Amino acid sequence: MKFIVIVGPAGSGKSTLTGELASHIESFGPVVARLNFDPAAESLPYDADVDVRKYVTVHEFMARGLGPNGALIAAVDSLINYVLDIRSVLEDIKPDYVIVDTPGQMELFAYRHGGPLVLDALTHGYPSLTVFLVDAIFLENPSSIISALTLASSVAVRLKRPQVNVVSKADLLLPEVLNEIIPRLGEEGFLESMVDSDETVDPYTRTLMLSLSTALYKAGFIGEIIPVSVNMPNTLDALYAKIQQILSGGEEYKYYDVISRDS
Repeated sequence: MKFIVIVGPAGSGKSTLTGELASHIESFGPVVARLNFDPAAESLPYDADVDVRKYVTVHEFMARGLGPNGALIAAVDSLINYVLDIRSVLEDIKPDYVIVDTPGQMELFAYRHGGPLVLDALTHGYPSLTVFLVDAIFLENPSSIISALTLASSVAVRLKRPQVNVVSKADLLLPEVLNEIIPRLGEEGFLESMVDSDETVDPYTRTLMLSLSTALYKAGFIGEIIPVSVNMPNTLDALYAKIQQILSGGEEYKYYDVISRDS
């Protein structure tokens, strides 16, 4: 059993990718379990094999007087009480892969203590990786790209597992972004060159952007960024291939190795 944890900001397409990637992987033969890990989900575009809403929902905490954010935090924290039950159901299914669809409000999941704790308990003893979704709208200019990649790096620090960075909704990208910019983002110095050519940036922001870009490259974090769209099956092939490559690498394969092993 190997875990694929789908993470990204609200609206980035986590649930859609969960369903489509699961079906795509199944078309090659493996058994895939879809795990809804969002106790606040109103509806899902796929049939969940395991759904945490069976154990806990945001609504029950809101009924106790908590607001939506506080209720989600409390609900995620309370999942620690049901991790063994969830693992037992998954082990009965005997899947080759488990795709975990995480809560829409990423900051309340990834940056609080409870989210990573519950995720570690869920995946303990099994290979796992994170797929971080960058919405295609954030590939419009250098400042948006750097902001999105910095956010992705902070999630890698929080969740502490190999991470694949993905641009979701890739069918919405302009051809020059899809074919020229994304393939070069892993080139050390490319982001800095984009910043230098952007005449709309003020000096302070330029200095900050250059520092963040340099730090991302120095850490070896950016690696290969995979454009993915559920409307482009070949991109799902590329994502599945990268997932297989990383998970077959074992515990020694860190998120910052994603680029070095392709070089």
